Formats: sequence, C-alpha cells, structure tokens
Amino acid sequence: MGLSGAVLSGARFRRALGAIALAGILMVPVAGPGAFSQDTPQVSEARAIAEEAYLYGLPMIVGYDVLYKFFIDRNSGQFKGPINTISNEARVFTPKDTAISTPNSDTPYSVALLDLRAEPMVLCMPEIETARYYDVQLIDLYTDNYGYIGSRATGNGAGCYLVSGPDWQGEQPPDVAKTFRSETQFSLVIYRTQLFNPADMDNVKKVQAGYTLRPLSAFLGKPAPPAAPTVDWPKFEPEAFTTRFPEYLGFLLQFSPPVGAAAVEKPLRKKFAAIGIGAGQDVPPKTISPEVKAALGEGVKAALAKIAATADGVGATVNGWQVGSAAGSRDFYNGNWALRAAAAKLGIYGNSEAEAVYPFTRSDVNGIALDGSKHTYQMTFAPGQLPPVNAFWSITMYDGRTQLLIDNPINRYLINSPMLPELKKNPDGSLTLFIQRDSPGKDRESNWLPAPDGPMFVVMRLYWPKDEPPSVYPLGKGAWKPPGIVPVRNLNAVGAARFGDKSLENIVRTDERYGHDGVFQGPRGWAYWNRLEYPKPIQDPNLWPDTQSTYFLGRLALPAGSTLAMDFSYPQARYFQFALYRWENNTFVATDAIAGPDIEPEPGSTNPFRAGANRLAEQRGFKLRIVKDDAPAEPDRRAPNTVYAGKGGGEIEGVIRIYLSDQGRDGAGWGPADASFGDSGFPTYSATLADGTQLSAADIVKQMARPMTGATKQPITAAQWDEMVNAKTNDPTLDPATAPARKNPQWEKFWTLQYSVAGAFKSPEERARIPFAGAMEGGGDPSTQYLITYLSRKFGPVYVMRGKMPTFPNTYAGAGGRGLDVMPDAQTQYWSLVSCEAAPSGQIVDGLTDMQVPLDADGNYMIVVSRKEDRPANATLENGVAWMEWSPRGEGIDGPKNRPDFGMLMLRMMANNPTWTQSPDKVTRPGMEEAIMGPYLPKGEYTTKAAFEANGLKN
Repeated sequence: MGLSGAVLSGARFRRALGAIALAGILMVPVAGPGAFSQDTPQVSEARAIAEEAYLYGLPMIVGYDVLYKFFIDRNSGQFKGPINTISNEARVFTPKDTAISTPNSDTPYSVALLDLRAEPMVLCMPEIETARYYDVQLIDLYTDNYGYIGSRATGNGAGCYLVSGPDWQGEQPPDVAKTFRSETQFSLVIYRTQLFNPADMDNVKKVQAGYTLRPLSAFLGKPAPPAAPTVDWPKFEPEAFTTRFPEYLGFLLQFSPPVGAAAVEKPLRKKFAAIGIGAGQDVPPKTISPEVKAALGEGVKAALAKIAATADGVGATVNGWQVGSAAGSRDFYNGNWALRAAAAKLGIYGNSEAEAVYPFTRSDVNGIALDGSKHTYQMTFAPGQLPPVNAFWSITMYDGRTQLLIDNPINRYLINSPMLPELKKNPDGSLTLFIQRDSPGKDRESNWLPAPDGPMFVVMRLYWPKDEPPSVYPLGKGAWKPPGIVPVRNLNAVGAARFGDKSLENIVRTDERYGHDGVFQGPRGWAYWNRLEYPKPIQDPNLWPDTQSTYFLGRLALPAGSTLAMDFSYPQARYFQFALYRWENNTFVATDAIAGPDIEPEPGSTNPFRAGANRLAEQRGFKLRIVKDDAPAEPDRRAPNTVYAGKGGGEIEGVIRIYLSDQGRDGAGWGPADASFGDSGFPTYSATLADGTQLSAADIVKQMARPMTGATKQPITAAQWDEMVNAKTNDPTLDPATAPARKNPQWEKFWTLQYSVAGAFKSPEERARIPFAGAMEGGGDPSTQYLITYLSRKFGPVYVMRGKMPTFPNTYAGAGGRGLDVMPDAQTQYWSLVSCEAAPSGQIVDGLTDMQVPLDADGNYMIVVSRKEDRPANATLENGVAWMEWSPRGEGIDGPKNRPDFGMLMLRMMANNPTWTQSPDKVTRPGMEEAIMGPYLPKGEYTTKAAFEANGLKN
C-alpha cells in the first residue's frame, strides 16, 4: 500500500483516466425532457454539476477499483479474502511486487472489508509490546478516515472496538472499549504492524494472529440477525472513470445514505440527480442537446484540471520535499471535494496527518529532477535533527517511472529509524545517507540507500509525529524541516571527485563564455589547465594554484594620467579580488589590490561579500577603476573602488580572482552552470586619457591591451632547483635525497621565494641572515596568508596532518542548494590545502577546500596525504578523515634528476578577519607561527598505511 497507505499511485491513476481524453466527454443520462434547455444559464448549470459530481465521486470510484480486486474478484490476482474476514500480508515487499505502487516495507498489512448492513462488527486487538507501533485505520466508501485504533489513538493494550453502520441504533456492550460509526454500510479496515527488520517477521505474524474480527452477535453469543440482501457487484471496468461513471457512482451511493453527519449532502444529491446520478437511479438516457452534452464533458475536464492543480498545491515545498496532507475525515475535507479527489490521485487510503505524514520528492534541493543515472546524492540530518516522531520514520526509494521498489545488490529498499544502531554517524553527530545507484564503498554501505538507474521517487514516512517543537506541524511550516537531497557528484561529468569540485561540463562552459574580449584572457586555473582538451598556454596557472580558483589575466600599458573603468557584477562565489602586478626580479610582484568586501556597490545594488549581506541579491553591480598614478600614502585618501598602477612606466598585469563559485553556477560565478547562456557579470570597459579623451572598448583593446600568448615563466628553473638541492652550503643535517624536507616536518609562513624556498635548504643561522619581508611574489594574492611544509616519502609514505579549522563562510550550497543566503561573519574567508610538486614544475596534484574537510565538534581536522596505493582503508570521510593525494611524480621535473619521493603542501588562509587574534596575518616575522596561531597552525608526522589502519585515528 502506497506512499500514504495507497494502492493506486499517481501514475496508475493517470493511466486509468487516460481514456477520458479519448472519450472527450462524459456520457451521462439526463433526468428527463426539458431538464436543461439550450439557454446559457442551464448549460452553465450542467457544466457546474458535472464538475462537482466528478470531484465528489472520483475517489469513491478509485476506491471501488481497489475493493473489487481485493475482496470481490477472486481471479483479480490481488484478491485478499472474502468480506468480513481479516487477511494478513506478513512479508517484506520486494521489486517482484508490482500490483501495489509505492509499497510500504515498514509495516506489513492486514486488511478487511466490513459489511455493516445487518449488524456491527467487533474488532479485537491483542496486547502488543510498547516498542512496536501499530495502527488500524477505518475508512468509509467516501474514502474518509472516520476512526483509528492503535498506538497513538488507543494505546497498545488489548481491547475490543465496535464498528457500526450509519443506521445502527443499538447500545455499546460493556466489554467494548469504544464504538466507531461508519457513514457508509461498507467500510475498509487497514491494519499496519511495525516490522523492525526482516528477522522480525515471525513476531509480526504473532501480532497479526491476535487480530480478530466477529459480528456483534457472535461477540455477544447471541443469534445472528437476518442476513442482508446479496449484492450484485458490478465488475470493475475502465469505463467507470468515463462513460459509466454515473452508473458506478450511483451503485456506491445506495450504500451511502445521507443520514447523520452525511445529511448535509442531501441538497448535493438532489443536484446530482438532475444529471442522472443517484442511489439506485435507473433513468434511461434521453436525447440531449449538443450544447448540454458538451457542457457535461467540459465539466469533467474542469474537474480533472482542478484535481491536478489541487494535488500540486497540497502542502508546501520544503528543501525540495512536498510536505502536506490530503487525507482525513469528513471534518478535515469540510466539503472540499477537490482535495479528497487529490488525495486519491496522490495515493488513496492515506493516513490522516495526526497518524502519519508523508513528505515525498522527485527533485533534489535545487529543484532538479532526481536521477540515479546522472548523479550521486547525500542527505544529512544535522545533530539532534532526526525526524521528530513518537513511533518511527523511514525513507523509501522507488523507481520514478513506476513507483515500484527497485532491484539492488544489497536488497535494501529503505532506511528507517530501527536501523539507527547500524548506521554510522559523522564525528559531529550528524547522519548522512548516501543515495546513489552504485555502492559508495564498503565503509559507507551501512548508510547507503540504493537508487535506480534513472528517475527517482523518494518517500519519507513519519509515523505518529510529535506535536511539541521541533515538529513537522504545521505541515509545510513546522520548525522541523526534512533536509534536502543534495547532488554530490555528476556521474557523467569527468573530474568532479569531491562535493564542490567543478565538473568537466562546468569547466568547458566557463571557458566558452568568458575571457575573449581582448583585455582579459582566461579562464585560467588548475581545473582549466588540467581538464580542458586543448588548454591555451595562458591557462597554465603557474605556481602552486588552488583547485577551486578561476582567474582572468590582462596585460595593460596605461598612458600616464589615464583611467580605465570597468563595470562589473559581483560573482556568486566565496571570494572575489582584483589585483595588479608588475614583473620584477623574474617574477610577478603585487602592487595593489582590492578584495570583494571593500568594493562599494552601485546605488541599489548589494555587496554580497560583506557579513550580513544577502548573497543572492539580484542587483549586484559595481565599478572599478585602474588609475595610472601612485597610491596615496594615507589609506584614507584612496579613492573608493580604485587600484593604482603607479606612475612608473612598463606594463602591468591585472588579475581577476574568483574562488569557489556557488553550486549551480559556472566557474566564474556569473552564470548558471546548467544553461547554455551566461550572465553579464564579466566587465565592460571605458577609459579616459589624461587630456580627457574618451576611449571606447575597441579603442582600449587597440591602445592599452597587450597580447598574452605564452605561459607565465616559473620563477625557479629546474637547474636552479637542482643547484639548491645539492649546494655544499646547505644545512649539514639535510640529505640531498630528501632536502629540504626534514624528519620532523614543520609548518611555517611563506614570506618570499628567497626566504621560504631557497632559505629552506639553509641552516637556521644562515637562513636568519636572509631578508624575509617583501612584496607578495610569484603572482601570489596579497590578501592571502600562505603556509608551507616540505615532505619526503623516505621518512614515511603517509603524512598525517592535524589542526583546528578557522571558522569560514560555508557558502557553496546553503539551505536551498544554490548558495548560502546570507554572508556570515568568519575568521577567514577561505581555507584550502594543496599537494604540490617542486617550484620548477609549480603544479599541484590534489587539493581540499575547507568545506571538504570533516571536522569534529571542536572544529579539529585530520588529513592524510599519501599516494593512492598507500591510502589507509580508514582514511575516509565516514571516519572523520580527509584524504589527499601525494604527487606520484614527486618533484614533477622531467629527466633523471627528478626525485619521486618529494612532497610539499601549501595552505591558504584568505582575507582573514582582523579581529581574529590567532590569524596568520599577526605573524610578523619567522618563528612566531606557533605562539600566535596556536591550534590553527597545523602539525603533522609520518607514518605507514598499516600503522594508521591500526591506530591512526587516535588523537
């Protein structure tokens, strides 16, 4: 039984109604000659009555389809048992069960159809252990839920309950705990008994064996009253939804007298009779005008449209889940027949919301259709945020096309709360489920919910939800919200190894969109250089880049006194900066820069990089100026949004830096990742010469832009590096086979190439004589603090790094999956670690950004660096350990002098908060790192794969 106890899914419902579109109209008899004339008011009335009758009666017809197959037609293939008999289904549903859509594998079912015409029936329940949830749902022919027995409603103690028809006038026997009155003479009873796991099935069978059903006379030990007349049940045919709808509805209405609470329907039944629908009516078809005939058909079409719209509008969309309820009692519907029909469309015989709530989704947190052939997904419950229920919860996977269970290698169709002892929690206490087609690995399989190789339909079941906060109530607005299903990896995208990495599609799309305007070229970065099929030399990112960066470079020759103005949009990304460099001493040296938070927006726009700002604001324009002048000596005299190129001659290089664009954005953060078009965030240009002459964009390209055709040279050549490795003046404690790595590797701040690279080979005394202060070299970011350490596998093939992560704005996804809504305050804007080759190569092999590193409750991390073959089996995210690859090429230098055991790590902390007392910015000379940074300065040691697997997780 389906997503809400249903036996007819939305897909099957649509197929059943498909004939309506072919039939075009609903053929109904008319009460008699002249019942409707061809004048407009009567035609309109016919249309309105037909619409209301179809809304009212459709769930009853859908229900009859079920009842006929379950209890009347012994050859239906779905027959359960005769009327007034309990039929138990004591088994776990599998993909072989195709008769029932969205089958529930949490609660094996028992069902019964009660005939209440002659006398009431008595349902008796056994004593059931308190830990086991059960419910007994009472449903009339209208499909209203008119009563409940079970854990929530009556408790788990033994007891007997009387169910009567609408006409019974007797008194409740003393041994009966409660009486329920059905408004119709036949009533469906659905029993749900919780199954803890497949091994628990024998216990469920014992509980089901204790359910009994007897006529009242048998319960009292008295003679039975005269039997009710035999019913001539019409065979269910698809035409029940089209041309024979009045016939079937009339058949059901004879068992649904308008008495008691249903007496309010008397005027409605009178209207239905006007178009030939009524209990026991047998009015022969009469000749009707074409206008009235068309009006009746139009009324049915209008009803179908209203049902679809109502179903789509049930509840609210919360993190991609549809949270609401369309099932309930007569009071719940209160005459809203469209809602009752929508309940049949969504899944007939659903529980009322007090008993169970069924969030469901076909979409990820971004609103994109779930598809196991295209993506892997994760769903994470924050610490203490598991579904708030008194009974239990579950999440079941279905094929999105059929709404049936799917075959999978571990025969697992759901994950539920009874499985919690076997599920692995993250170090911070959160719980992540891996929702994907293929195994996420043996170490993650405990939390794996297998997905189909195609569209997915996921249903969450919350049995007996809690009322007290945090609660799912009110539905769609409750304090507890189901976490979104987040796409992690595009299975069809090359190179997206970690959550947050750009796919090949994203890289190619960014390359096609930007950097072809003659002023700025690119995009440049590790991803573009390594993953594009034919990268241009300018796209080589030069020296130890980050994996998440996108750069655009422009070489400019500005005349004295000129100004180049650029109209920008803030990208949707973690970090943005514009910097100027000048070529000095065989490297690029920073001359001026301005970072995202310091850039003033245009009037009406928002700067999304400032703490507290709306990061997703639509108006996000700003202007920047490059002035061919020296910067003022006093910072407060600087013009806003201005960088100074200096009065000196020669070319300058402008660099646009963008780090970690939001999920769903291209690599620059200006355009969508999944569309064939980009936004207009890339700058447009204008310029003014010293004499006031205005230059157009084309003039700027001709007069100011300089071509960039080759890759930027590395500041240290292979010959220079070899000379440093083997210099006789090196620290005598170093071995040329491992230099400049030491047995006890230490992290230190990067100062200059001379001090931090060449000086690393010298003794402490010699190194102290090297000047350490200076402008940022190697094209480095002047807003970033870099830390480095040198390694060698000769000391150990596995390096284990520990430290404390500064707080950072985790902007990538946010609650809606498309970037964080509000920029939070943080200690650092961005933290990342890269595994490097030697300076002559300048390349990296792997990288981690802050959000990709698991943290414990105190913000501490553990990162293992090794080659793939040396990776310890327990160096996994599930164990709270990040892993990064050690360069398989070592130094990365071509030729026999390459040392394959070389390793180097570089750590970035970008745009650090000046109020952060342990910031690396406050390290003003070498040797202060540990005293200032404390736990934020990493520490590390060498080990082996076997040793780490044995005890490497111990701090």
